[in-house]
Amino acid sequence: MDALLVLDNEKYTNVRILVTVKQKKLKEQVITLLEENRGKEAFDLLKSRADFKAYLPRGSKLPVQPQVTLFEDML
Repeated sequence: MDALLVLDNEKYTNVRILVTVKQKKLKEQVITLLEENRGKEAFDLLKSRADFKAYLPRGSKLPVQPQVTLFEDML
């Protein structure tokens, strides 16, 4: 599963990071959190445990279509 994380906080503005989840258990945890409307926890879990795939500067095209897109400032 590929996920796009958009970081927007005091330190970073509109930083887009593409991550991938290969472990089945981690993927299931993220899906469960999202179904329970616990997006902040899913974002933190992906940020800390998912595998980094690519940094995407503003205006760049996505190399793949992510299954999940999470915006830090909207959680």
